[in-house]
Amino acid sequence: QAFDARLALAQQAERTLDLQYYVLTDDASGRLLLRALRDAAGRGVRVRLLLDDLHAAALDTLLAGLAAHDGIEVRLFNPLPQRTGAPLTRLLLSAGPFEHLHRRMHNKLFIADGRVAISGGRNIGDEYFMQSSAANFVDMDMLCTGAALPALAQVFERYWTSAHAYPLQQ
Repeated sequence: QAFDARLALAQQAERTLDLQYYVLTDDASGRLLLRALRDAAGRGVRVRLLLDDLHAAALDTLLAGLAAHDGIEVRLFNPLPQRTGAPLTRLLLSAGPFEHLHRRMHNKLFIADGRVAISGGRNIGDEYFMQSSAANFVDMDMLCTGAALPALAQVFERYWTSAHAYPLQQ
């Protein structure tokens, strides 16, 4: 139900979709969501996707394809110079002060048309929605409307415009 709610919001969005996640995986859930974002942009919805870079390097090609669509912007939070390898390997092989490399964005936020948001502990991947045969995480989300939305939108904007958020193409 938690994943279906995200898909429904993407499918019903009319103006904007703003998504902020720590992890998005290249599995059935990740691809379904990315397809829904692409389809929304095809309907004229402005889509902004912000991902923490630590686990995103394996998605470079997939994300570049998504960002090539009109109406879709993808940014990476605190990207690492090392683009290949496991996250720990990427951290160890990336030059720079530990404080910079260790600054990660763990937020999970999905805002549709500035009217409805889902916030909580779930990243985007099969194991967050009870779809993995190997292991599943038990997390909770909160569906928000009304007075909470301006504060959630402000959180997204603060990270989206942060000096640590870079357009994917960069």
